[in-house]
Amino acid sequence: MRHLRFIPLALVSSLLLLSGCSGYQLGSQLPKDINSVYVPTVRNQTDEPLLENEATKAILEQIQRDGSLKIVAEKDADAILDVTITSYKIEPLSFDSDNRSTPDEYRLLLGARIEMRRNDTGKVLVRNASLQGRNDFPLTGDLTSAKQNGLPGAADDLARYIVAAITEAWPD
Repeated sequence: MRHLRFIPLALVSSLLLLSGCSGYQLGSQLPKDINSVYVPTVRNQTDEPLLENEATKAILEQIQRDGSLKIVAEKDADAILDVTITSYKIEPLSFDSDNRSTPDEYRLLLGARIEMRRNDTGKVLVRNASLQGRNDFPLTGDLTSAKQNGLPGAADDLARYIVAAITEAWPD
């Protein structure tokens, strides 16, 4: 009988919890008629070669992982996602304790802009001019090799932001 006193308290607590979550929605915010997307190869406007390959791969993998959209050929797509890499930057993060002028860890930053539009009308659904992915990585070997090792992490981070932008922030 003693446990019966806690039932009203549990019921009130549950109702308060549910009412506090009423503005949130689980899953995709995509319009109901946008179920598939075509992603052409990412454009690279930087001087750093081959960024577009790693970025395109990461975006496709992240869209598949998210599951809100099916990746299809252009002619079959409800929407087209255009991505342009606009910046590539390497920053030193920490320095060798024996030689303070020699970096031993770097941060790679990839900046991009996106535009997602309806395939049938060309109407822009999402536009974002300033997304950024980053990855911190140690200097192993020479800087060129280290940058190649750091790029996949930055591309993956950028892809997460891109997929969030196209699946979560839809205008009314």
